[in-house]
Amino acid sequence: MAFNELSPAKQEQILRLRQLEQTIQNLRMQLGEISRALSEIEMTKKELQKLDSNTEVWKNVGSVMFPKNASDVLTELEDRKELLELKQKSFTSQEAQNTKRLEELQVRLSEQLGSSQPTN
Repeated sequence: MAFNELSPAKQEQILRLRQLEQTIQNLRMQLGEISRALSEIEMTKKELQKLDSNTEVWKNVGSVMFPKNASDVLTELEDRKELLELKQKSFTSQEAQNTKRLEELQVRLSEQLGSSQPTN
């Protein structure tokens, strides 16, 4: 059965299903980016912790580098890590909710489409 042969309600459900799939894909991409950023923060923290806290390091801000104390950079990294972990928790929750909705919609739609198939 072609998409345009379906009832408007079923077409709307299929579109909603596709939107949920896209939303979940976007959340997973963002979670991957957050995971990579958290890994980078951890590696940077390990290297900075090897230094004396008063050691001057260079920090990129846009296209300019500024001197900063290693301890200040560690504090900034920890703040950034906390923010990313909050985002990660929120996105993970959103992904789970959307996945549950997607699965429920898939079941409903499958049942409806299965029952609307002509029988011979």
